[in-house]
Amino acid sequence: MNIDDLKCFETVYKAGSFHKAAGQLYMTPQGLGKNIRHLEAELGTTLFVRSKKGVEPTRSADFLFTHTGKIMALMEEVTGGIRQIEEGASHLRIGCACGVFNVLSLPELLLFAEKHSDIQITWGEYPNSEVWRQLSSSSIDYGFVVGRDGPEGFKLRCLSKIPVLLLVYMGHPLYEQQEVSLTELAGEKLIVMNELFHIYHDFIRACQARGFMPDIVAKTADGKLLNRLCHQRVGLAVIPEFMLEDTAIADMHAIPFRERLTWDVYGVCKKENADMPTIRLLEQLLPLTPVT
Repeated sequence: MNIDDLKCFETVYKAGSFHKAAGQLYMTPQGLGKNIRHLEAELGTTLFVRSKKGVEPTRSADFLFTHTGKIMALMEEVTGGIRQIEEGASHLRIGCACGVFNVLSLPELLLFAEKHSDIQITWGEYPNSEVWRQLSSSSIDYGFVVGRDGPEGFKLRCLSKIPVLLLVYMGHPLYEQQEVSLTELAGEKLIVMNELFHIYHDFIRACQARGFMPDIVAKTADGKLLNRLCHQRVGLAVIPEFMLEDTAIADMHAIPFRERLTWDVYGVCKKENADMPTIRLLEQLLPLTPVT
């Protein structure tokens, strides 16, 4: 079964139209129709029937759609796994969660790539969840992630634990405190890093576990903007400690949480890949030197 045919099927099923699906896939409707007919012939069934609204899925299509995601994920994992076996000694693909290079040394990673010029090393920066997805599908060999809440079957190595702090502007009732509890933030206007960053999801879960939903009035990927908004009294800012380097503003107080919240960076690979020569070489370098 061709993964491209399955992607075409899934897109047509969701769009309810060959024309709309072709546009989303940057294909011609004729080329898309050919892929669907190939899949129908392979499965021995009809997947779509034309209607005044566009196309309607058959019962076979409904059944296939419930399994398409699992089939494609398994096919990607098999393809990626075979590629890892074939290229294990000559390739190393690395995925980095957004923000990890605030605490890990990119120059040292680049020096590693230069030193091992016989290995084709590629890397990219993605949302935390996308790094885990690519690790699971074997699209990458090694990941730097924030937090350890991924699927089973992975070897994790903690590289850094960074305290999470509350940035408070002068004049706020919490400004003079030496510690702050999460429960004291109920009803406060808050500024946090956006959904691309693991700290956003961790912070919301921590608040919900204490019985309230935080009032987040601003989200950003820019640490300096986060600090500036706090100074402008838009709200209190939740920051990992390394962002204090961007806080050159007077009259601000960074307060630790009583719950000792941390922003944790891990090196991750599949357990069955831990002995790959390229991964062993990389892990000899770890933990990478923290940025100071």
